[in-house]
Amino acid sequence: MFYAVLAPLVNEPYASSKHIGIITYFNRHFIKGGLLPVALGRALNRAFELRQRSDYREYVEPSLDQVEPLIEESKAFIVAVKDYLAKCHVGL
Repeated sequence: MFYAVLAPLVNEPYASSKHIGIITYFNRHFIKGGLLPVALGRALNRAFELRQRSDYREYVEPSLDQVEPLIEESKAFIVAVKDYLAKCHVGL
């Protein structure tokens, strides 16, 4: 999902070396701006939070119950971003 977030940012006047900065900009511009559905922003935020917990906290391993719903949401997220880029005539 994170790499899909980067695709529409190619033509944006924004840069950040932090994941949270990029996700915040994406949510503000593309989700709150109405360019992409709110559900995609929620899925992105859940995935990022799970990644943060599992990467940076000791003894935290995501469960199948936590990860499984994100798989389908991730697929939908990528399709929606691809569709958005196609409508904007931005190549992948």
